[in-house]
Formats: sequence, C-alpha cells, structure tokens
Amino acid sequence: MKFVKRISLFFIYPITMFGIGFGSNMFIQELFYPGDAKLQKNSPTAPEITVKEVSVTDDPIITADTEYIIICYDAISGESEEISEVTPDKYIGLSRKKLEDELKEYSKSPSLTDMEKGFSYVELLSFSPARVVIRKCFEKEEEESGFFLLNENHYVVVYDKSLMYLYMNTDIVTDELPQPLQEEIMHMKFVENEDELYNFLESYSS
Repeated sequence: MKFVKRISLFFIYPITMFGIGFGSNMFIQELFYPGDAKLQKNSPTAPEITVKEVSVTDDPIITADTEYIIICYDAISGESEEISEVTPDKYIGLSRKKLEDELKEYSKSPSLTDMEKGFSYVELLSFSPARVVIRKCFEKEEEESGFFLLNENHYVVVYDKSLMYLYMNTDIVTDELPQPLQEEIMHMKFVENEDELYNFLESYSS
C-alpha cells in the first residue's frame, strides 16, 4: 500500500504543478496583454491588408482618338465653317487647363496662314477625351477694289488703287478721246471695279 501511494503522489504532484503553472500563465497574459489574447482567440491569422492604388490625377486628357474640331468664325460676315482635323501631336496628353494655356500661347504667335486670313483670337469651346472643339476668329476686311486711269506718254495706263503698281498698259491714245474724258484722265480718272474698267477699254480700244 505504501508503494502504491508513493506512485500516485509521484504522478499527481507534477500534474497539479503543471495545471497551476498553465493557469497562472494564462492569467498573466490576460492581465498584461488583453489585446493579443483576443486576437489569438478570434483570428488565428493576421488580417489581410488591402492596398488601394491612388491615381496621380483624375483630370481627363486628350488622346490620339480624340475628335479635334476647329470652327473658323468670320467676324466681318458672321459666317462659320467647321473643320475636322487630326489632333496635333503636341496636344495629346494635355488636360483642359494645359490646352487652354497652349491656345493662349498660340494667340500670341499664330501661324502665317492664320495671320494672312486676319487671325484675331482662339478659344476653347468644349473639352472631353472624346471631342475637343476650338474656335478661331478672323477679322479681315476685304480689300477695296478700284483702278486709276492715267496719261503716260500720250497713252492711257491703268494703275491699282494704291497707285503703287501698274496694272495694265493700253493702246488707247489719250488725245483721241473726247475732251471731257481727256481731262478726267489727266487728273487721274477713277473706276470702281473691273467691270467698269473693261467697259472703258472695250469702248475706246482700237
């Protein structure tokens, strides 16, 4: 019997000490690390962190597929002409603000072709990645026509309205014209257009 009691005590004592130690350890963790204990109970693995990519800019931009429309507006006549062109390479990738800046620079130094047409200004009417519409305004008054008939070496000659360029030599002898007409030509007779000029030439050419 004594031998049996000794064996029982040999097993019971270590088990009891292990139980006390395990319970104490759990109590200390709960006391000093309550968050960790809950995390271990509720989630055996660490929560997955989702990384969301943030775009550098959300501004719409012009692409190679953007429809590029130019409206040419004649401020004198009030007429407009719509032209569809290929989007210029230098505009691809630009936002609305950057395109407006580019158009301001163009207004300061337009192309020679636009200058000859009487370029006044350019403005952005609409902007989207699908379609861009700009308007160019032109203000060129039509050059006034007209000619002067003069007497040179007893012959009638024709100059443009500025009297800077010889428009035509004729075979009309000034002295053979009616006296009133001779006086008009001696004082530089003005004809308003080509129709009036050719009527005169047909009437007095030999």
